[in-house]
Amino acid sequence: MGRTIPHQIWVLTLISLLTMFVRIPSSRSQSCKLLLPVSEGFVDGRGNASSIGPGDTVCLLPGSRSWIWIRYLHGTPEAPVVIMNTIGTVAVNDFYYGIKIDSCSNIKLSGKGVNGINYGIIISDIDGGAISVEGLSTDVEIEGLEIHTTTWPGLFCKTDPDCSFTSTRDKYVLRNVSIHDNYLHDIGTEGFYIGNSFYSGVQVNCGGSDTILLPHLIRGIKVYNNVLVRTGWDGIQVSCADSSCEIYGNEIYNDSQAEEMNQMSGIIVGEGSVCDCYNNRILYGKGTGIQIHGLGGNKIYNNLIVNSGRTYLQEFPYMNGIYIGDQTTLPGKGFLIAYNTIISPKDFGIDFRSFSSTGNLFTNNIVMNYGRGLSQGSNISFQNNLSFPTLDLSWFVDPGNGNYDLKPSAPAVNTAVVVSQLNLGFDILDRNRPFALLNDVGAYECHDPSLIAIPELIGDLSMRLTVEASGQPDFLIIRYTVERHAFISIGMYDLAGQQTEIVLNSRISPGEYEKLIDVKNFASGIYILRMTDGRESVSAKVQIW
Repeated sequence: MGRTIPHQIWVLTLISLLTMFVRIPSSRSQSCKLLLPVSEGFVDGRGNASSIGPGDTVCLLPGSRSWIWIRYLHGTPEAPVVIMNTIGTVAVNDFYYGIKIDSCSNIKLSGKGVNGINYGIIISDIDGGAISVEGLSTDVEIEGLEIHTTTWPGLFCKTDPDCSFTSTRDKYVLRNVSIHDNYLHDIGTEGFYIGNSFYSGVQVNCGGSDTILLPHLIRGIKVYNNVLVRTGWDGIQVSCADSSCEIYGNEIYNDSQAEEMNQMSGIIVGEGSVCDCYNNRILYGKGTGIQIHGLGGNKIYNNLIVNSGRTYLQEFPYMNGIYIGDQTTLPGKGFLIAYNTIISPKDFGIDFRSFSSTGNLFTNNIVMNYGRGLSQGSNISFQNNLSFPTLDLSWFVDPGNGNYDLKPSAPAVNTAVVVSQLNLGFDILDRNRPFALLNDVGAYECHDPSLIAIPELIGDLSMRLTVEASGQPDFLIIRYTVERHAFISIGMYDLAGQQTEIVLNSRISPGEYEKLIDVKNFASGIYILRMTDGRESVSAKVQIW
């Protein structure tokens, strides 16, 4: 009787034969130390992946499987273990979970293993949560996944405290989590559920005795460039992230479709968190655009929030553009809400309910067509906001298609005031701020070339800037004056707002200065020379022939 050939060998042999006749998309991976066939669900550092160490790659072969359980894998910060798709798309479906990351550190789960496939791992039709990071895992990156049709969250990331007392606040910190460039749609509850919601403690019955356990903290988390469409509850929730937390560049559409009370927002920065929240687009959700329940010190800026709560037909609770609560705010901490564009919130542009905080500022925001008013609450200063009870579409480039970039004629252009707490050099599209003379109000900085029609010298009493030919071919003389000690930046920009030359970037004393710059490698055209000290900007137009 001949020996039976293992299923894995048949799979590898078939793939080898196919590559002789069919062009297969190229893999991004350098090499695969372990190939995981569709018949295998475990990637186990104490079993089939015991040889996997820092810098190694586990490749998931294409096809459909029910689940993947990744456990006991450990890389290093410099050389994480990578688990990725190869050759084609990996489908995970029809189970009560999709992918579980358990008891791991310094690993990267990627669906970008094949060139030309943005989401090479697809998790769908899950009667539960699609992906979890648990079991005291830490230092995890997740990218390039499509997740849809789940009954619970698209992604869990936490280890809840229990009677083992291993994941309590004094024993464990989840560090360095990066979740980016994923696509989630039609999710039963939260899109991302990161961190325990109960910062002040969870009651657990251990040995017949009720005990209050403090959940672990998260330090160093980035949630960015994800697209979330039609979540049942909140789009993105991050809690217990008390330092180095950023939520940015995400697009969230139609959040809170299940209308579950206290679970209705595009983004919620939960209890015990200090997360900066910026460059997000939150459109057409039934909930509040952004909710903050954190420790204070949060900055919320450059966000576009459109029609938050408009399709939620109940009178209470209110659905606002931005809500700031006081659940865990530390006395003396404050909130900065700046450069946001808030269009047609069902109720208030901002509902500010933090009374423990101090120094709160709502500045340089656009709020249009609010339902109940610009604001509700107190203990916050309002400065230089453009608010109107009706919607003026003439301000924006293409609002019908969600493009709220400013037209050059909009009153928001070149009218922002300096915000000393925020040295902001970019807008929601990551374009340079300012483009012309001053920053624009709202999330967008207008980059229309017509704004460059400015005088040769623009300035005030504390700063001066001029530029002139030097008498030498291909050189210009820049002369500048400052009247106070300051950190000065001078840069040359093309009409697209891209920096082409850094002239100066240092702290200087009051005085008059002169600098010669070489422009022989510059293309012909008009450039803008811009000088700023973080509070003021002056500009000069330069013609290079």
